[in-house]
Amino acid sequence: MANAFTEFFKKSIPAPLVFSIFSGLVIGTSFGLSIPLILLSNSERVASYEEVAAVSMVEDALRLAGRSNSEEESFAYVTLPGVQKYDGPRLAQSMPIETKETWLSWMSRNRGDDPVFLEQRWNWAQNLVITSELKRPEDVRAFLLTPREHFVRAQNKGLEYADTWLPIGYGATITDPDVVSMMTTTLNVKPLDKVLEIGTGSGYQSAILSYLTKDVYTIEIIRPLFLETDALYRKLERNFPSFSVINRKLGDGYYGWEEYAPFDKIIVTCSIDHIPPPLLRQLSPGGIMVLPLGPPNRQYIMEIVKNEEADGSITLSRRDVYNGQSVKFIPFRDEGGVSYSTPVIE
Repeated sequence: MANAFTEFFKKSIPAPLVFSIFSGLVIGTSFGLSIPLILLSNSERVASYEEVAAVSMVEDALRLAGRSNSEEESFAYVTLPGVQKYDGPRLAQSMPIETKETWLSWMSRNRGDDPVFLEQRWNWAQNLVITSELKRPEDVRAFLLTPREHFVRAQNKGLEYADTWLPIGYGATITDPDVVSMMTTTLNVKPLDKVLEIGTGSGYQSAILSYLTKDVYTIEIIRPLFLETDALYRKLERNFPSFSVINRKLGDGYYGWEEYAPFDKIIVTCSIDHIPPPLLRQLSPGGIMVLPLGPPNRQYIMEIVKNEEADGSITLSRRDVYNGQSVKFIPFRDEGGVSYSTPVIE
């Protein structure tokens, strides 16, 4: 049968045509194999924060050129009031973390995570407990339940649990695991808290929060990034139903989300040199806001606590959570792509 098949092609296809097809396959295969190697060599270099910020300014200008208010509103995603919300915190409380073996056994029974990433996640969590960037057991559980590997974009595969921030496109980044953990720990989220995040970005921070409370709200100003992360959440919700409680909105986070205020906790994931007044108004008395505060070249992770005095007056207390160690975040920009921080005069 095989000989008959061969003879058929010998008689039916001219020799020059066979040679041409074979040559094309060889050349095409060689070229195709070279593409991943080129991409791999280019992906080894990670852009600096200054380069990311510069890209962000250009992309913001292009993005804003074709956007209308009606388009923005049509992409808002809000969980409808009264809908039964998935209880991520209850799941987190049931997860054993006494030993690596008991945790891995629990995860293999209840989840479908890649074992390689589970090992990396566990090791990271242990380090973060040692450095006190994860303090409460519930924060440790939320970190262990959140698959960072799904939020790191394709161009940075292999760096899912690297000790660094990574670009995610559109001039934005996914923050270092340790800084995300420190900001989460500082928020001190309780199961009944309503939490607002400014700067959805990759979606990683809100994913962690969804294991601490059933009321998570997040705002992203970059439209293509909002759409990309929204689609990612929808894809992941089947295996990670806790993400279904994350209410998403496309808009300018400087003005918060008045419709659902007040919030018990607010986290800002882009840098600014002052506390946005609308966010402060939407923070509940006794509430906590965590944000990178400072000039464009140097920010500090600050914990802001809004206190209501006996006479009804409001006071603020501040704490530098890293005790003088500076960090870098991309700038907090308005809808025109202009930073909300005061320009530095050289």
